[in-house]
Amino acid sequence: MLLLLLAAPALLLPPHPSRAARAVACASAGPTPEEWREFRAKLIAGGGLSGLQTTANADGGAPVPPEGEAAPPPQADDVAPANLELLKAQNEDLWNEYLLGGWAHESPLEAGGLLVRAPLPSQLAFQMRHAPSSHWGAKLRARLAAAVPSDSSAAETQRILSQWQANHRYCYRAAEAMVEEVMAAVAARASNGRVAAADLSEGERQMVTLFAAAQEEWQQVCLVVSASGEGNVCVAINRPLAKAVSERLAALILNGGAPPPHSADVVSKFVRAFGEQAGVYVGGPTAQAAPALLVHGHDLPGSTELAPGSRLFTGGVAAAIDGVLAGEYSPLDFRWFIGRHENLPTSGGAWRAVACARPVALKQCLGLPKPLWHEVLELCGGELAELSRMELLKRDDLQL
Repeated sequence: MLLLLLAAPALLLPPHPSRAARAVACASAGPTPEEWREFRAKLIAGGGLSGLQTTANADGGAPVPPEGEAAPPPQADDVAPANLELLKAQNEDLWNEYLLGGWAHESPLEAGGLLVRAPLPSQLAFQMRHAPSSHWGAKLRARLAAAVPSDSSAAETQRILSQWQANHRYCYRAAEAMVEEVMAAVAARASNGRVAAADLSEGERQMVTLFAAAQEEWQQVCLVVSASGEGNVCVAINRPLAKAVSERLAALILNGGAPPPHSADVVSKFVRAFGEQAGVYVGGPTAQAAPALLVHGHDLPGSTELAPGSRLFTGGVAAAIDGVLAGEYSPLDFRWFIGRHENLPTSGGAWRAVACARPVALKQCLGLPKPLWHEVLELCGGELAELSRMELLKRDDLQL
């Protein structure tokens, strides 16, 4: 069985010329890291081995989940068709790759994956389920318990609470109501628009801090550049700053606030390459005085792959500039990130770790009809897709 699983990624992937060639080598060397990523995505999407293509569904039809199991996540082209049309105009190769395999699913934190910011009600519901010692997680659990009929037996109470805690929509609404009540009580104590911290309880101060962080990081999607036991470094990929580059911005991108490693000639060359069309983003609140981080999908001289098989690269600035000027690449093949996030936490539910297909991480986020946050969550399916739908109900500014 173990040998079968090891061989499965190479045997079951859809036909593709470059993959077919690699599959021959995989027969003796095992699957490549890229194939493992796609194999894992198929496994999770189908709730097990049923998510893989077999003789029963070899015609390409979607596998039918066993009775009682959740349906698999939607097809990539069903999630955000208008986003796909924009991607086609920006990068047809990436568009084709997305159509062949645009996927995302929750996963352990890993370089080349994503961290997605959860709304505060979702964060508190997560703490209720997974961090019983947290103050507001315990408060939310008590709030649910108070709604159980008082004449219920202990066993019946536990059964009802288990059902309610498994209902993501119900828990979200309960947490949302709790947040609104606490913040309204805090606001009621304001004097001249200000609230003294000394007038708040420890729990209220904690709620204010959580609320402010959730507002500041609202619906951010971050690419994990590095991850280890010592922490992580990420850049927000859906916080665009500029779609064109002036000489001043070019100097900031290349040199930051330090003594310039790149000469004025290189800055001018950069403007010739990216002046009229570029993807520049605010990557995060730290290291904003450092040179911008370049992220792309090309194995350029001087670049480094984020994780084996991810085909996501950083660096290679000189080769990127030369390649665009030579017409080998489009300016929108590259993204520049000023600043970064460091050590984003996943244990408390504020950030949810997601693995995704390469084009999901590489696509530009410049005027997307459907925000990337919603696109990623809906690709994941399940609880995260439901969370996206609940948040969309609050929006009247999107034409979807």
